[in-house]
Amino acid sequence: MRILPVLLISLTMAACATTRQLSNTSLNKEETALADSMLTWALDHEAIYTLLDTLKPISSVKYLQYPVAKSATAKDGDPVVTHPDSLPALAAKYARICEKLSKGDHRFIMVPFAQAYGHKRMMEIYAVRKSKFAAVLEQHAAFFNQWGFTAASDPAVVLSVIEFEKPYDRNRAYGYFFGYPDYAVDFFIKAEQDTTVRLVPRDFFAIPVYAGQKGYFTYAMPKGHNPSQIDSVIFRNAQVTLERYKAARSKDKSAVSLWRKWNNY
Repeated sequence: MRILPVLLISLTMAACATTRQLSNTSLNKEETALADSMLTWALDHEAIYTLLDTLKPISSVKYLQYPVAKSATAKDGDPVVTHPDSLPALAAKYARICEKLSKGDHRFIMVPFAQAYGHKRMMEIYAVRKSKFAAVLEQHAAFFNQWGFTAASDPAVVLSVIEFEKPYDRNRAYGYFFGYPDYAVDFFIKAEQDTTVRLVPRDFFAIPVYAGQKGYFTYAMPKGHNPSQIDSVIFRNAQVTLERYKAARSKDKSAVSLWRKWNNY
């Protein structure tokens, strides 16, 4: 006759564990508002193709700027460089949002820019499609192996290292991660390295997003280059996702909810 009480206790413990799990992964009211604002902008721009598609291994979802860069009077190795209040609580809130939104095939990562602007430093929040990120590392192993990166490498480590690398390696890596075709990445790097002209002539291939037809998911190509099959495939697949998003956006006012429903999170 002790079976029933034991069963009830077990069920109660399981329920409590489930409640704690849901609580640990949920966002409070303020965080939800910030997350919705961040994801609304992201989905209306090129991050749609990371968050709702697999066309872009990573996308930018939020820029933050804080007065934390080392001043000209600070020395290399100084233990105290910034004022205690120079990094607002907002940065910590976004860090928690990144942690709580990260699930399934998506990871949200905050990376500081290597270059400072006066006393300010930019930080960028990236959305990462983990499976596609790993595929890029594997596909371009001959390039990424120079840092010891493999398909199993942590995206946060990879992006942090790449951000502080030399310009051409940095830009090649970002070109791959942002989903640009190999030929476009090769052209851009060669154009940057060309010191014989001020600007190598080029055309641009633009994939539309909700916010506009041009200027967002856009990459350079050689002047007069006719779009190839790979360009056409990217464009057609993007259009399908964009039309689906437009329909879903008109029905679901919460960007977090839309993104989770879309990916079954």
